[in-house]
Amino acid sequence: MGTRWVVSDVFLVLVTAAVIGCDSKEEGRVGKHEHHAPHQGTLVEFGEEFAHLEIVIDSATGQITGYVLDGEAEKPVRLSQGDIRFDVQAEVSSFGIVLKAVGNALTGEKPGDTSQFDGQADELKGLKEFDATVAKVTVKGKEFTGVKFNFPRGNEEK
Repeated sequence: MGTRWVVSDVFLVLVTAAVIGCDSKEEGRVGKHEHHAPHQGTLVEFGEEFAHLEIVIDSATGQITGYVLDGEAEKPVRLSQGDIRFDVQAEVSSFGIVLKAVGNALTGEKPGDTSQFDGQADELKGLKEFDATVAKVTVKGKEFTGVKFNFPRGNEEK
């Protein structure tokens, strides 16, 4: 019986240590965690991980695409708005960009019900870094205005 008691004590200590260890690890993960942009672009966070806008720029052509994603930056989120506007403050100039809603026959998305927005700005050609402010985005009924970010860093604190 003494041996069972020792085994029980050891078991209880190990289980307690495992539970406490798990709790400690979870506490360490409270708050922000890293997201990965599915199109290798720059992530702009809206709210506390409520949603993201991934910005992808072709610096040779000035083509820019924005993908609206969920809070984990994994799944597309369709918007009803027709465009996404933002103002760019670069070292040599300031300018506005309008990304228009686009359709996708493969996903069934169409303007007014899409997660993808495209635009083009010659000012983006060769531009490697800039600060910008998203004018207004409404995601799942929640409006976000004046959201600032840096390209290529984004706005998520790490």
